[in-house]
Amino acid sequence: MFSFNDLMIIASKCEMLYLWCVAFYETVPKTEETAVSLEAIFKALPNVKAFTYFLPDNSINIITTKTAEELLKIPHFLSLDEFTIKEINEIFDIESFYGHIKKNKNTKINLYFSDQISEEYKTQLQTIVDQILETENRDYKVPWISFSGITNSSFGKMLALYREN
Repeated sequence: MFSFNDLMIIASKCEMLYLWCVAFYETVPKTEETAVSLEAIFKALPNVKAFTYFLPDNSINIITTKTAEELLKIPHFLSLDEFTIKEINEIFDIESFYGHIKKNKNTKINLYFSDQISEEYKTQLQTIVDQILETENRDYKVPWISFSGITNSSFGKMLALYREN
């Protein structure tokens, strides 16, 4: 646990930020429900060019149904060099974010999903991976999408495409 104000003091001018299993809070008591959202953290860090966040187990409210949509409204999010999130839960709106991925020409995107996601969500992710692999003329940076249950052939093909970028 860490205060959001402390993060701003330490990281407000950072260009590279790596967060590991930490949640930020603005209020007391510090509970899962009072954790600061990913988009609020990101909004407050306009100088970041490389952002990595390994989400803590208690990531309720850090990633919400609005996270993808809200991130895409932040101008400096669209100009990142690298964006990596690990342990993403299935509340993340991957369909909205996939719309961004298909337009993204600049940012190296790495999405690692929690092992706790449902079979339905895994199917949704596999469909996106398949669409990426089936697209012949990709006019975007191929993302890394990792989840338990990805087919072996998809994994190998995605890895090769990702390395080409």
